[in-house]
Amino acid sequence: MPIIQVPSANFYPGRKSYKPEAIVIHIMQGTLFGTDCWFQSPVSKASAHYGIGKAGQVHQYVNERDTALHTGRIESPTWKLIKQAPNGLIVNPDYYTIGIELEGDMNIDWTAEMYDSSSRLISEICMRWNIPVDRDHIIGHHEIYAPGKRPRNSVNLDWLIELVIQTRHLVTYQLQFKSMVTK
Repeated sequence: MPIIQVPSANFYPGRKSYKPEAIVIHIMQGTLFGTDCWFQSPVSKASAHYGIGKAGQVHQYVNERDTALHTGRIESPTWKLIKQAPNGLIVNPDYYTIGIELEGDMNIDWTAEMYDSSSRLISEICMRWNIPVDRDHIIGHHEIYAPGKRPRNSVNLDWLIELVIQTRHLVTYQLQFKSMVTK
């Protein structure tokens, strides 16, 4: 899958002592181009690891080994895997999550191309970091930050996870077939 590099200056090098354990799905509330510009601006103090456009194009803003600034605010969380430090404070989820932004807004359904690119990218990330493919490890941003009324979200995360599972099976089959052919 081709990935276009659009580097953001808004990140922390490394992840302290953490590694990616989950993927957070965000909705851009705008265009891919607008998000590219926003994440490249030091004024925004925001970023994600990836952005996916309506046509399925994938942009990478921050290296997965570094900390993107996408979920630092926590309010009314429902995600059960939020970490607490020994002092009782919540550990910033940016350190142990990978953020993916998708073009559009919360009231518009994703295109088939967005689901396809998302499932392939998430599958690759999960294989790379040994992240389980389930609703505990692939979550919506509203599960970490949901002030006031919970927003309506047209993204079907259960369907996305099913696509990721199918993609993983296909990739595994292709790799096995390729190794059999090259022997």
